[in-house]
Amino acid sequence: MSEETLEPPLPPIDARTEAVAERLFGLKWALRKDSTEIIHEEWQTASEWIRDGYLRQAIEVLAAADQAQPASADGSDYEERMRVEYRELTARAGGLRGMLQRYADGTLDFEPVCPIGLLSRQLDVMDGYANLLRHRAKLEHVDLEEQDSATE
Repeated sequence: MSEETLEPPLPPIDARTEAVAERLFGLKWALRKDSTEIIHEEWQTASEWIRDGYLRQAIEVLAAADQAQPASADGSDYEERMRVEYRELTARAGGLRGMLQRYADGTLDFEPVCPIGLLSRQLDVMDGYANLLRHRAKLEHVDLEEQDSATE
């Protein structure tokens, strides 16, 4: 332990930790809207004890971020992931379908940048993918409309 701070010595610092520490350090400059170059220069010339403090914070932040995973990220509930994917896909396809219908009706309040044919093709692909998910769900006995108790 350091005699001055009674903190244990820092472990070896990788580039990811250094970048996060510098970003945390830079947040104090955010209200002044200094450029990243100025923040980087300030970081490089900061006292060692200041840098150590931010590096310790970065280590804690990264450890917490690395441990945080969505509830179904471990693969234990692929059915719920499939339901979520299907709901998101159908919601997005519905939005695109509505936009294309408003375009056809002449009520769309903007002019799409890409060709309507490309957007129509995108909708066809999205609908095809939704059909594949429904077919897979049927084969695997997954009810795509079932709500997870955590998301209700």
